[in-house]
Amino acid sequence: MMIDLHSLPEGWRPAEDKAVRNNGPDHLVLERLKLRELAEGWPCYRDACEWENFASIFHPDAHVYTTWSGRVSYEDFIKVSKTGMDAGAFIMHRCHGTTTDINLSASRAVTKMKATITQRFVIDGCEVDAECDCRFCFFFEKRNDRWGAVLVRHWYEKDKLIPTNPGKVPKLDEEKLLTYPPSYKFLAYCQEATMEVKVLKDMPGHRRNTGTRNGEKHDLLYDMSRRWVEGEDIEV
Repeated sequence: MMIDLHSLPEGWRPAEDKAVRNNGPDHLVLERLKLRELAEGWPCYRDACEWENFASIFHPDAHVYTTWSGRVSYEDFIKVSKTGMDAGAFIMHRCHGTTTDINLSASRAVTKMKATITQRFVIDGCEVDAECDCRFCFFFEKRNDRWGAVLVRHWYEKDKLIPTNPGKVPKLDEEKLLTYPPSYKFLAYCQEATMEVKVLKDMPGHRRNTGTRNGEKHDLLYDMSRRWVEGEDIEV
């Protein structure tokens, strides 16, 4: 049976009487602009090693959840990012756009940021870039008149492997490649091959991954986003 690519799980969206995402009162537009600036700080600050600025995105109890780090505090994420960079990890990002669902009291919001994670590796003697199109999902809360992220997760949607020298292409272990989720298989393959990490294989994927662990996590992340904006507690 064909996957219904045009429908999201029932109840994925915060109720109209509880959240705004487009237009709305001017004061909520201003709040959404603040949240966009915070979200886009992830690629801008992290890629430039502006760690103090990067830390300003988060509340003290915030957590980050990525393929290679797992669930860690944002402070530990900064530490392991620095350690990875010292060991040769070279990760950059391209930001493509943001949307925000914000509650009417401007105390909670979820910002989704379209981005491409691009990480450079040397595989089979060839320099390559693994590029993964994803959506960052920021769970924001305003405390003492200050916005900060409480949790950052991602939908990993589609990836590819690009040789930096088109005349030199690596040979991959095709059987091993198939053991990774289809939406981030090249990224995961290269991370495990070079970073001495065990990549998580159940990260939220694309709607096309319906019927898999990645599809289940896709739906779960939407559900968590809705519940957060509507004021419910979620498992961080």
